[in-house]
Amino acid sequence: MRFDEKVVLITGAAHGMGACYARGFAKEGADVALVDIAQRIPAVDYQQGTLSELESVADELRKMGRNALAVVADVSKKDQVKAAVDRAIVTFGRIDILVNNAAIGIMGKPLIDYTEEEIDATFAVNLKGFILCCQEVIPYMARRKYGKIINIASGAALYAEPMMSIYATSKYGIRGLSEALAAEVSHYNINVNVVVPGFISTPGLRDILPKLFPEIDYETAYQGICNQNYFRREITEQDVTNAVLFLASDEARNITSQILAVTGAVEKKAPAKEPYFTV
Repeated sequence: MRFDEKVVLITGAAHGMGACYARGFAKEGADVALVDIAQRIPAVDYQQGTLSELESVADELRKMGRNALAVVADVSKKDQVKAAVDRAIVTFGRIDILVNNAAIGIMGKPLIDYTEEEIDATFAVNLKGFILCCQEVIPYMARRKYGKIINIASGAALYAEPMMSIYATSKYGIRGLSEALAAEVSHYNINVNVVVPGFISTPGLRDILPKLFPEIDYETAYQGICNQNYFRREITEQDVTNAVLFLASDEARNITSQILAVTGAVEKKAPAKEPYFTV
């Protein structure tokens, strides 16, 4: 298996995509440190992961025969990030792979209507959190001259839509962070890449989409989005997990400072409805 004897730290791991990444790594042999705030963030009006969900994912990985550590931490707080990383190091002895996944999505209104609390919360989690996790993990990777950092962005890192200005800015920031960091850590055999998931029917999207399309029901809105990508089909959690696992593996040892978009090219110019040729 690709990740035998590897240790992965994943943020935002209590549910949704973070939990899916954890299962994917565990299936391929990795031990996993699962980090999540596991409580509500005041500026966010939808449910974050819970402690019971975090512990449930850890139990699931243990039943798969892997070692799993569940850690409650706010990635926007340096002391909590340090404590989480320290616990992972004490438990596993190293961290080979970091998946920065924890994020919040506050959107659905024009820039002038965002509160300072909403702006601060978005950048604290979506960008500062990535920075803090990298700061704490990189020294351990550098000493061993091995590491993989996967920063999870979103389609908003490729194209900025109206009513998503603060969220999109935070996601564009991940691109700049990753590009600069990839060069900084290259001497230590550390790869840094970005994965851009498309629209996936996660708990977060089920909360957010009605705010963006209040006039139609969720299923109609979601299907409409799926129909905009080249293949006009749903993008699944496993589709994105496959990309994360690839970039975290040694198969991608010479891939760094890159963006891998699992979006069905929804950000590109839409193809014609009819085929361009016949066979």
